[in-house]
Amino acid sequence: MDAPSPPPAQRPFGDAADLGLDLAHPDRPAVVTALLAQCGVHRDPAFWWAQPVGARTAALLRLVELTHSRPSLPLGARCAAPGCGAPFEFELPLQALSDAAAEAGPLRVRVDDGRTLAMRLPTGNDLRRWRDARPASRADAVRAMLDSLLLAGQAGPGDEAPLSAALAAADPLVAFAVACRCPACDAPAEVPVDLESLALGRLQAQQQSLLQDVHRLASRYGWTEAEVLAVPAPRRARYLALIEDEREDER
Repeated sequence: MDAPSPPPAQRPFGDAADLGLDLAHPDRPAVVTALLAQCGVHRDPAFWWAQPVGARTAALLRLVELTHSRPSLPLGARCAAPGCGAPFEFELPLQALSDAAAEAGPLRVRVDDGRTLAMRLPTGNDLRRWRDARPASRADAVRAMLDSLLLAGQAGPGDEAPLSAALAAADPLVAFAVACRCPACDAPAEVPVDLESLALGRLQAQQQSLLQDVHRLASRYGWTEAEVLAVPAPRRARYLALIEDEREDER
């Protein structure tokens, strides 16, 4: 009897099929699902739709780390302290962040009047439903979101703040911020970072770079897209450097 095939491993972003993904499409939950199903360990979109939002973000961060072969991402911010405004930089440790995704178990939240409510973490399917609902106001959106996540109990008007805080604490990758100090004035700072948007932006930049590589190498050598992408990245870089050297010689 044949041994079962091993599960597919997560691969770096960069196959020919990846060049056709519209990473700038406004339906971000659908973009993330398609991307993870194409490159992730699980290739079934339904699996990724059912995952908690933080787990989806963690998988995106792992994909960025695998694609760029680097453990961290540099970011910049500007001090918000009065009279300062100095720019500064910091780095996000990708592996540590991807390991910080919350467990999918239910949350029990004690609200101000002593009641205890049970909630679950939001999933990709929730993002899809909320996006399609198009609520009339932010207040309506927040209330509809919290109501859809409740497993036991009923939320009152004053419960939104503790429930939202409990969700943010339980799944830190969703509403993520970096606590740091300004190197110029030593003022404390909290820099919000949309990790999902950041990861998609880095992968979109990688996609554009690959398209440019294909264009330049296909124009110079007559290779097809598949032939260009089959050349290992370090050797592609050497060919591109040779093309640039020739252009410099012609000037």
